Amino acid sequence: MNKIRGKIKDALKNFHFYSGIGLELLPKKARIELENVSKIIKLKKKQILYKRYDSPKGIYILLKGKIKIYQLNYDGSIQILFIYTQGEIFGYRPLLSLGKHPVSSAAIEDCELLFVDKEHFLKILSNSVELSNQLLKSVNHEFTVLVNRFTVFAQRGIKERLALSLLLLNEKFKLQNQIIEESEIKINRTDLANFAGTSLENLVRTLRTFEEKKYIRTIGKSIFIENFEALYVLTGI
Repeated sequence: MNKIRGKIKDALKNFHFYSGIGLELLPKKARIELENVSKIIKLKKKQILYKRYDSPKGIYILLKGKIKIYQLNYDGSIQILFIYTQGEIFGYRPLLSLGKHPVSSAAIEDCELLFVDKEHFLKILSNSVELSNQLLKSVNHEFTVLVNRFTVFAQRGIKERLALSLLLLNEKFKLQNQIIEESEIKINRTDLANFAGTSLENLVRTLRTFEEKKYIRTIGKSIFIENFEALYVLTGI
């Protein structure tokens, strides 16, 4: 069983986005400098942090809650690309490329963040080779994840996409120091549909099928995976 779970985790690595530069992973000197020049900001559930094409003001370190990174598609639908959780750092990509925000960001639940303005961040970055390398690795991983996810979305049906999405979200919703594999995936159905790239109606119908097959169980808005192996096989990855 452990070997199978290990195989699933390895297979998910190229689809699962993590910033790779969590607060605890920063070089000690850079972390202290960032914390010293940061300020705390709070977001209410559904509050927008920044929109696509906004000029970047700085970087964000998520202390509490969950943030979704999303884009508006040509047909008016929303596609959630990433979900950030406690300790992750984001918002730096447009600063590195000297561009605008290519995506939008909003709170999935009440959030607390550290904000470091652009000038302070770039000054600290220029003095830390290690931090620069971490950021480059993170951007590269982000690109790999996007390519792989778009490939799956283009070639797979709703059942396969939802199975993959639930496995990825199970990893994102794990608590710090959590030992058991099963997480409480607490996300509203609209956000889940936008993450899986489907309509709300198709999502609800497919979740019902998964529950009937005992792949998952639901308690209110929360989803718990019961059969990791079945979902993994279904993804086709």
